[in-house]
Parts: sequence; C-alpha cells; structure tokens
Amino acid sequence: MVVSGLGLKCPSRNLSTPEAQAWVPGKAVCPRRRAVVHTTALHIDRRGALEAAWRRQEEAEARKQRLSTDIDEGRLITVPDTAGLDAVIEQAGSQLVVVFMYSRQCGVCKDAARRFEQLRNEAHRAKARVVFVQHDVETDYGDKSDLSRFYNVRAVPCFLFFDGGAVVRRLSLRDIRRLTGPKPYVQAALAEDVRRLRNTFMEVLLSRAPSARS
Repeated sequence: MVVSGLGLKCPSRNLSTPEAQAWVPGKAVCPRRRAVVHTTALHIDRRGALEAAWRRQEEAEARKQRLSTDIDEGRLITVPDTAGLDAVIEQAGSQLVVVFMYSRQCGVCKDAARRFEQLRNEAHRAKARVVFVQHDVETDYGDKSDLSRFYNVRAVPCFLFFDGGAVVRRLSLRDIRRLTGPKPYVQAALAEDVRRLRNTFMEVLLSRAPSARS
C-alpha cells in the first residue's frame, strides 16, 4: 500500500487496520514485519509427576496381584475389554482359558451362564488348570465391544477356548427361543447344547492343553 504523498510502501494492504494506522513513515521497519517473540515460563512439578507415576505403578501391581489371586482360587473373571483379556491370558501362562461371550439382552445367555458356572465348579473341584472368563459383548451405549469385534463374535452365547494365547476352538449355542416344536423337543435341544459344551471343553482340555490336566 502506497501512503499518499510520501511514496512509501507499507506491507499492510488496508489502511484501516491498526497496524497500518500505527505505522510511522520514515521508520525502517513496519510494525507488521517486526518479529515478536513471546517467552512462556513452564513450571514442571517433577515431584508430583513422579508421585503420580508411582501411584499408577502401584495400582497396576495391585490389579496384577488381584488377578493372580482370582486365577489361583478358580474364580470367574470378568474382563471389560481386549486389554483385560490379554492380561488374563498372560497371567494364566500354560493354563487353558475359556471365555464366555454373552449379552445382558440375551435370554438364552442366562441359562448358558448357569451351565458355564457349573462347568467352572466341576473344573475347580477337579483341580483342572483352567481359567474361566466372561465378557459382555455390548457396551453401556449398546455398541459392540472391541473384544467381540476383534474375535468376530456375531452371535451369543459363544465360547472361545484359548491355548497359549491363541483361539483353538469356538462354540456357539442355539437360541432356544427360536426353536419351534413341542416342549420335549426344545428341552432335548437344550440338553444337546449342554453336552456339546461339556464335550468340547473336555476335548480341548485333554487334547489341546495336556498340561491343564495336572
């Protein structure tokens, strides 16, 4: 922009801007070209950061200890996400890990949960080296959980059998609410699913994870 009568140029194209109005012709540097350096002092609370890191480490150690106790005592472990299942598998070591995938909105899952609990009690009394885990495939917002998406669980109830961190078998039970026919037929179908779950469990326990028998 050429200032009238002076033949001097200011970088500002608009004389109405505060920068152009404050510029005094004759000075070597236009205010728009001045380099303004702002220095901000940052205060780092090193002691607070170390204490927070120490607390996080203590909490992680406490969670690991609780998980180890639950596994040793044969308790049913609930995992909220993939990280939780990874921690269980890592802590379980060579033990077989059986994961019950269910949904709170699933009616047949309630009966499957009772069967799963019976299986867990039997394995615990037999001192089988098996870890029993359950996971709700729906989040609090009604979406599919990351764990169910990762293992491609499309229908519940579903059982995943892990040996050495890998899925060696999966089993899905039928929804008895969709079975048509007389009551004895439905009861027989439910009994058949229970046998399938038990047989699959014993097959994986004996063939895929022989160390779980001792």
